[in-house]
Amino acid sequence: MKEELKNQIIHDLVREAYTGAAELQAYLTDTGSLKDSAAQLAPVTVARYVYPICAAEQMAVYRQHFGWDAFLCRCAAAMALGFRGRWMYKMVYEGLDFSGITQALLETDLPLPTVLDVLAGLYDSYYPHPDCQGVQYAAYQAVNRPRYLKELCTAALESRSFGRQIALSILDGFTALPGQAGEQAKAGILACTGDSSKQIHDLLVTLLAGHPDWAGDYAALLKGKKTAQRLLAAEVAARLGNTLRPELEAALAVEKSAKVADAIRAALNQGAAPAGEEASANLDELADRILKGGKKRKLQWLLDSPLPTLHLTEGGTASEDRRDALLMSYCELGRIGRSETAAQLAQGIDQKDLAALAYEVYERWMAAGAQNKTKWVLPFAAVYGGPAMIPKLTHAIDEWPQNARGAIACDAVTALALSGDPTALLAVDGIARKFKFRQVKAAAAAALENAAQELGITLEELADRMVPTLGFSADGKRVFDYGPRSFTVRLTPTLELEITSDSGKTFKTLPVPGKTDDPAKATAAHSDFKAMKKQIRTTAAAQKARLEEAFSALRCWTGDSWRALFVHNPIMHQFAISLIWGVYQEGRLQTTFRYMEDGSLNTVDEEEYQLPDHARIGLAHPVELDQETLEGWKQQLKDYEITQSIQQLDRPVFCPEPGTEQNHSLERFGGKRLNNLTLLSKLKGLGWYRGSVDGGYYDTFYREDPTLGLGVELNFSGGMVGDDRYNTVTVYDAVFYRPDTTEQDDCCGDDEEEHSFALGEVPARYYSEVVYQLERATAYSFETDPDWKAHR
Repeated sequence: MKEELKNQIIHDLVREAYTGAAELQAYLTDTGSLKDSAAQLAPVTVARYVYPICAAEQMAVYRQHFGWDAFLCRCAAAMALGFRGRWMYKMVYEGLDFSGITQALLETDLPLPTVLDVLAGLYDSYYPHPDCQGVQYAAYQAVNRPRYLKELCTAALESRSFGRQIALSILDGFTALPGQAGEQAKAGILACTGDSSKQIHDLLVTLLAGHPDWAGDYAALLKGKKTAQRLLAAEVAARLGNTLRPELEAALAVEKSAKVADAIRAALNQGAAPAGEEASANLDELADRILKGGKKRKLQWLLDSPLPTLHLTEGGTASEDRRDALLMSYCELGRIGRSETAAQLAQGIDQKDLAALAYEVYERWMAAGAQNKTKWVLPFAAVYGGPAMIPKLTHAIDEWPQNARGAIACDAVTALALSGDPTALLAVDGIARKFKFRQVKAAAAAALENAAQELGITLEELADRMVPTLGFSADGKRVFDYGPRSFTVRLTPTLELEITSDSGKTFKTLPVPGKTDDPAKATAAHSDFKAMKKQIRTTAAAQKARLEEAFSALRCWTGDSWRALFVHNPIMHQFAISLIWGVYQEGRLQTTFRYMEDGSLNTVDEEEYQLPDHARIGLAHPVELDQETLEGWKQQLKDYEITQSIQQLDRPVFCPEPGTEQNHSLERFGGKRLNNLTLLSKLKGLGWYRGSVDGGYYDTFYREDPTLGLGVELNFSGGMVGDDRYNTVTVYDAVFYRPDTTEQDDCCGDDEEEHSFALGEVPARYYSEVVYQLERATAYSFETDPDWKAHR
C-alpha cells in the first residue's frame, strides 16, 4: 500500500507542474540528501489557478498511516517551494500537526532557511485563517535553540518573510546570551537593516527600539548608503527620545531622500516651516536637494507636457523645481501616507492651484494605465486634490476590483483616508461598512482604525466627527453668492432643499448664472451647489445606514456627544428631530423623549424635558415600549407632520414563539428556497458576511456585534463562490453565539449549546432585529421545503 500511495502522489503532483516536471519527478523519487532541495525544485512552477488537491489529500492519507518520513518531507518541500503552498494545509489538517511537520523537517539535512521556507508555504496555505498562527508558533518553539544561532543569522537574511521574522525574533532574545554568542546575534540583526520588506522593517523598528544601548550603531546607520538603513535608523531614533538628536540634525542637513527626511523631521518633532521670504529661499534649497542627482527622470512621464502653474498666496509663482520637488516627495515616500517634506514645500502655495495640479497628475496617471509603480499619485491626489478628487477616487475604488485590481483599490482607500475633508472619511466609512469586495472593505476598515488610534477615540466616535456640515450653518442654511444677487438654501427635515432669492422668490434648483452676475462668483457658487447636492445624497445614505446600525445594536451616546452630533451638526440635526430617543441605564430604557426643531426636548405627553446628568442616549425600539407610549409617539409625529428618517416606530417586532425559548436553533425560516445570489446580496446589504469557504464551497452567513457580545450564524444548503446566479438554495436554521469565545465555524458543531445562546437568552431588541433582517432577506422565497431537516 505504501509504495502504491507514493506512486500515486508522485503522479498527481508531477502532472500539475507547469514547468520542471522532470526535475520534480527526479526529486520525489530520490532517496538521498535533501540538502539541495531548493536548487533542485527551482525549475518547478505551477500555472495560475492550478491546485494540487488530489495529491494533497493523498498526502494526508499517507501521513495518517506512515507518519512524517523522508518521502513526505520531500512532498512538503515540493508543495511549498514548487507549488507556492497551494492546498498544503491538507497535509496536516486533521489534528493540525504543526509540531510534527516542523520536527520532521528539522531532523532531515534540509538547511534551516529552507525548513523555514517550507513552513512559510504551510503558513501561506492557511492565511488568513487563525490556524496560520499555529504554524508560526510551532516554528518559533522548535528553532528557538542556541545551537541554531549561526543558521538563524543566515535565515534572517535569506529566508522568505515568514522565516526572516521568526529568525529575527529569536535572535533578539539571543542578544542577552553572554560573550560572543550575544554579539553574534546582534550582528545578525544589524545585518538585516537594509531589508526593504515593510514587514521586516516594522519588526526591526520594534526590536531595535528595545536596545537603546545600541545608539552608536543607529548613528552609523544614519550615515549609511542604503535608504532603507537610514529610514530605519530615523524611525528607531524617534522612539529613543532625544538620544540621537545631534546626529539626526546633522543627517537632515545632507539627506537627499524625501522619505528619510520626513522620518528625520518626525523624529525631531519638526513642523512645517512658516511662509515668508526667508522660508521661500530655504524651500528652494530644499527643492534643489531633493532633485539632486537627476531624480527628475522619475517624473518624466508627467513633465513631457506642461503642468499647472502654482501661484503663491503672497504674490508671484513657485518655481518649477519646487513643484517637481513637491511631486518627488511623494514619489520617493515609499508608502501610502502623508509627506511632511511635501507639506513644507506646499507652504504658501494657493490651495486651488495645488488642487488643480493634483487633479492633472491624477488624470495623466489614469490615462497611462494607473500603474502600480507610480501609485504614489494616489496619496498626493487625496491630500491636495480637495473635494473634487473624492468622487474620482471613490469611482476608481469601485471599478478596479471588478477588473482584478483589488490591491490598487486597497491603496486608493488608504489614500482617501488621508484627505482632510470629512466627506472623504465618510466615503471610506461607507466602503468599510458596505462594499462587495472584502479585500477593499478590510483595507477601508484598517484605514479608519489607524485614524481613530491616532486620535485616541473609538471608530464610532471617529464616524461621528467626520459627518460633514456641507457648508450649512447651525440653523440649516447656506448662502450662494452670485455678486449682485444671492440665494439662500435651507435644509428641510426630509433633507430636501428649499431655495429662495434675496427678494423671497422660491426656486426648485439654483438658477444658472446670468449676464448681470459676477462671472467668477456665480460660476464658483453654481459649481459648489452641484457638488453639495451630490454630497448630500452620499451623506444622507451613509448616515441613514449608521442610524440603522445604531438602532439595531442599541448604540448609546453621552449627553455631550449626542448634542455635538445631533444638535450642532446641521445634517444630523434634521435626522434627530424625526426620531424618538431614549435614556438608558445599563442597557435598560428609562424614559423617552423627542428633540424639537427649536432645540427643546419633549415628552410623549408634550411636556418639556431636561436630560439628566450622565445620561446615555440611544434610539428607542418599539419592542421596549408599551402600547400606550408607542401610540402616543406615533400620534405626536402625525400631528407635527413628521416623517421618520428611518423606520422606527413602525418597525415590526418579533419575539421567540411560545415553547421555543430554550431552543438553541431558530427554525422560523427553515425550508425557504430562493436564489443564492438574492440571499447573498440581501444579507450583505444588511451587514452579514459569507461564512468560511472550503474548496470554493460555503454554507453559512453570519454577522457579529462584538460590543454586545453577540453573533448569529445562518445555515443553508450551500453554494460555490462565483456560482450564485442560477443556484437555488434552501435556508436551514440560525444560531446565536458568543463571538469572543467561539470560532465562527464551530458554533453549530457538537458543542453548539455550550457556545450558543438559547433563544430566550438573546436580548429582545437583538432577537427582533435579526428576525426582521432574515424576513427581509428571505422575502423572495418562492417555495418552502417542508422536509428540509431530512434533506439537510
